Amino acid sequence: MRFAANAISFFLFTFTLLGQELQQPLYLEVTFPQHSDTINADKIRLSGYTDPGARLTINKQQIQLFPQGSFVSRVALQERMNQIIVVARKGDETVQDILFIYRTPVLKTFAEKPTRIDNLLAEPEEDIWLQQHDYLTVSFKASPGGAAKFSVAKIGKNFPMIEKTPAETAGVRGIYEGVIKVNDAPENQPLDITFEIQGLDGKKKRRKAPGHLYILPQNIPLIGKTLVDTWIQASSKRYLPITRLPDSVAVHIIGRANGRYKIDLENRTGWIDIKDVKLAPWGTPLPRTTIGAPQIDYTPEWLHLTMQINRPMPFFIKQSEHPLKLELQVIGAQQASHWITYPNGVVDIKNLSMNQTGGHIFQLTLELEQEYNWGYRCYYQDGALHFLIRRPPFINPDNPLDGLKIAIDPGHGGDEIGAISPLGVKEKDINKQWADTLAELLRAGSAQVIKTRQGDETVSLPQRIKTAEAADALLFISLHNNGVTPFGNALGASGTSTYFTLPQNRDLAWAIYPHMVELGLQPYGRIYNSYFVTNSTSFLTTLVEGGFLTNPHEEQKLSDPDFIRQMARAVYNGIVDFIESRIE
Repeated sequence: MRFAANAISFFLFTFTLLGQELQQPLYLEVTFPQHSDTINADKIRLSGYTDPGARLTINKQQIQLFPQGSFVSRVALQERMNQIIVVARKGDETVQDILFIYRTPVLKTFAEKPTRIDNLLAEPEEDIWLQQHDYLTVSFKASPGGAAKFSVAKIGKNFPMIEKTPAETAGVRGIYEGVIKVNDAPENQPLDITFEIQGLDGKKKRRKAPGHLYILPQNIPLIGKTLVDTWIQASSKRYLPITRLPDSVAVHIIGRANGRYKIDLENRTGWIDIKDVKLAPWGTPLPRTTIGAPQIDYTPEWLHLTMQINRPMPFFIKQSEHPLKLELQVIGAQQASHWITYPNGVVDIKNLSMNQTGGHIFQLTLELEQEYNWGYRCYYQDGALHFLIRRPPFINPDNPLDGLKIAIDPGHGGDEIGAISPLGVKEKDINKQWADTLAELLRAGSAQVIKTRQGDETVSLPQRIKTAEAADALLFISLHNNGVTPFGNALGASGTSTYFTLPQNRDLAWAIYPHMVELGLQPYGRIYNSYFVTNSTSFLTTLVEGGFLTNPHEEQKLSDPDFIRQMARAVYNGIVDFIESRIE
């Protein structure tokens, strides 16, 4: 049995039929995990609900029921298949549910003898691309204590490898790593990588790496073009965004690993997802362009710099505070003009300079008169690079929200459920109720409200940002509720938090946080982290986590419409505090 999110009063009820009182049959629902699942951990979180008066066991161990009938637990897992039996009993009634959870086998140290080599663990796992003079790093797993080496077809044989220490490998012995600098290697063809281990018993074992090595040609560059608005990452594996890259931008590809292309950014490198790039034919010239000096215009909301440019290129924007300074670097661009005409009005510019760095990097440095950074935007359109800096808004001292445009982002929606509580409450539904109530409060305060989703639809993160940008929002408030990992302790994680990435958003996040804590939620923290929405620069933005839906204590609060209204009021008060702090 499942209950709707707006009707969560889980009490035993009775009804009368022909004068005879009948009791509802005993029910049991496991809301997490799925009945069949795979996990790479030694425990799995399990939650659900039943009749509050029932006795509940998981694998014959009695589990506490909370007043609303919900339960949470963590169940230890053996390697491979596990059967978890959940039983609810009340009087003569018994209800049972069975889950089948597969735990991925743990990486273990092989015995020293006989010599073995792992058939699964070896890197590179997929094809990698390098250039001449790059370093190739490889690894594999085998019996510990041996003498390991590797060979690369048509490059060399018997390169030495070292056994990594247990401190580097979470206690697992027998993981060997080697590295060579690739010089004068054959280009543009698959090269096998072969490992060999001679164990303590004198026996030898060999295997090939799953991925091949390709060396990119030195004399012909490989060029790609972005298909979508995407991110350049600082790592081939992790989410470490360093700048946003518009679509239709040409990039110079100098490598490939872990599903990403490595791209040359003149004095640095970055990584971009392969799926976001279309390769150009061999022989396509290196991306180069000229860029003109900025034409300066302004409106009450924006300072607008327009630079004519022949083709879209990657760019970076660095910022500093006190004094407020923005530095735009366009990669592969050559300055074509020094002529700047300032408009006949106040344009908030203290100093503007242009220079050429590294031969193919155009740099524009802009020092502003305004005290605070309210956001900026950079994009290509109609043969020009547009660099917009938001000017300080007019704030009515008698009504700080009057006329301000504020985007409210109800996290998740549609196919994106988010966290789910033991009672089956979905985060996307709580976020939507919270956002609707906050929107009402803001409109009552004379703010103009933009919502990034109207109903229970799936909306991508880029589309949420574009919706707010199209409406010229000044603030972007993303509303979420938290949840622990599939193997986390649901009772051990609780509390509210606010998040920021860029320095101009810190004060907004910090202004909202104390109002959330005043509601009786535990203080989880004011946190610097990197999320897609908090990396946006077009407006001031923060992400608010109300509480942990996976915690039965906080689930009760978050399922209460009155408490959701209190959370909306808390965010509203934080926004007002922030805006009032910016009155000049």
